[in-house]
Amino acid sequence: MAGDGGGGARPRTQAARGRRQTAASVPLDVLVEIAVRTDPATLVRCAATCVDMRRRVKDYTGLGGRLHLRHSDRFVLPLLRGHLIHTFKYEGMRRKDQLSLVDTTAADTTTLRRVTGVHGFPLASSNGLVLTRVARGLCVWDPATSRKQTLPSAPTFPVDVVATQQHDDTTNYVLLVGDDDDEGATVVGRQFHVVMAYLELSQHCRNVHFQIFSSEHGTWGRYNKIRVHKLQGSKLQRPLARALVVGDDAHWLCLTDKGDYVLKLQVRLVEQVMVTMLPENFPRGGCWYHQLLATSSAGGCPIVLVTDGNKISAWAQSKQTGKWQRRPRVVIEIETILQFLDEAGGSRPPPSLWEVKHEIKLLWFAERSGTVLIKVLINMSTVGYFWLNLQSMKIVRWFSDRGEEYPTGNMPYEMNLEAWVPTFSSTL
Repeated sequence: MAGDGGGGARPRTQAARGRRQTAASVPLDVLVEIAVRTDPATLVRCAATCVDMRRRVKDYTGLGGRLHLRHSDRFVLPLLRGHLIHTFKYEGMRRKDQLSLVDTTAADTTTLRRVTGVHGFPLASSNGLVLTRVARGLCVWDPATSRKQTLPSAPTFPVDVVATQQHDDTTNYVLLVGDDDDEGATVVGRQFHVVMAYLELSQHCRNVHFQIFSSEHGTWGRYNKIRVHKLQGSKLQRPLARALVVGDDAHWLCLTDKGDYVLKLQVRLVEQVMVTMLPENFPRGGCWYHQLLATSSAGGCPIVLVTDGNKISAWAQSKQTGKWQRRPRVVIEIETILQFLDEAGGSRPPPSLWEVKHEIKLLWFAERSGTVLIKVLINMSTVGYFWLNLQSMKIVRWFSDRGEEYPTGNMPYEMNLEAWVPTFSSTL
């Protein structure tokens, strides 16, 4: 009888423990309310736990719920949805421009998808929106919804500036898009700013000229000219490349005949320009060197990626002092990239009798996903394009060069997290 009593007590104890655990669990609806107030990486991990949780997150946004995500210190790789390529070709005497998309969500990356609805040259992209230059001026559009907003005529810089610049070749454009999806606030959904900037550099003038368009007001703001005292030099070694956007700040890599600098324009809060000088041993010359601004974490301090043909190195900036470190760290070497190519089923050109020379071009950096697009050439024969994940410092994908006729520009296309949540079931 004693044995029967002990055997009967065990199931009752387990049942009681199960009831206590069930009573202490948090309902999925409450978990969703918590998850949408964390950060992108946490939300993704939460949605990846089970089908029910993904459904609840989708239902939350589908019924008009808003995401209140804080800035994350981690990249979210799936936010990189594709790579926009601008090409043109001639039909008779007429030039025909087109945009194509390499879709990272598709299994087959051997074909390009034509982008319809908006034509023009891509100038900048941010948070799911793309800024293009079209025949009538500038246009901001959302490739996911095909909604577009044409900006009013951009103002012209003063005559003395226009006389020294080659129009759009040296004018730099920046697109800043808010994190929240404010439906109905603008034609494309979210509020945004467009910055038109130009660096005037000569023996006696070192000024940054810029004007800002605000979607909230629907107009271009006042013309600004700020003298950059700490900038040395009388001419640029190359035009300013596409800006790196970190929060509300735009950063440019500036290589002059007297030194190398990073310029930072604070756009929304205080319109001012800050300058930091790169170390004297920063590599700048030679046809094999390519530089690109990036960040090692989402919303983090800028780093400068530099290639020398055999490796990619990163020069970091101290968050406390703002000074640049004198020694870089190696991010990835060419042999690692080529090993990935071999394992992925690609083929590298066979070694020739001549010395094998590698060229690594850094094409763009995607701020939300932390991805760098790399183009690798050996003996001037294109090997392919690679996505480098800066968080893991590993190659995650590649596609071959398709011999596109007259490729003139490329741009990352990252989705806004609001637009991405409804696709959780197919992307996780």
